[in-house]
Amino acid sequence: MRRCLGAVLLLTLILAASASPAGERWQGTIQGLTCVTQGKVCPINMEDPLIALEKTFVLLTPGGAWYYLPNLDRGILARHLNRPVAVEGRLEPNARTILVDKLLVKRGDAWSEAWSQDMERELLEQLQGWGRGKQE
Repeated sequence: MRRCLGAVLLLTLILAASASPAGERWQGTIQGLTCVTQGKVCPINMEDPLIALEKTFVLLTPGGAWYYLPNLDRGILARHLNRPVAVEGRLEPNARTILVDKLLVKRGDAWSEAWSQDMERELLEQLQGWGRGKQE
């Protein structure tokens, strides 16, 4: 009986995970929140001093909608300022917020992965072991 109950529970969990909505994709550019809310495109380039003053960057879509990307570091967003990007993730209900799984940057005709949760996790694991030498 316990085995049957365990198997049913495992099957339920697998089905629930596969029924979860897949991440969606949004395209646009990374812009400063202050500029977006004032209806301006700025900073003009990476040397623009407004980059240093801008605390929050958002995804601005071609239709004019904008979204916070709270799990992406400010440095990552600033690095891709004004470039065509796509984000894959989940839109938070009742919010202008996308929890990002992947950040893609357009290079030529192709999209290149610039950041993902997996990439960040792997980097953190490497950094945690850095300097320890080879463990046997």
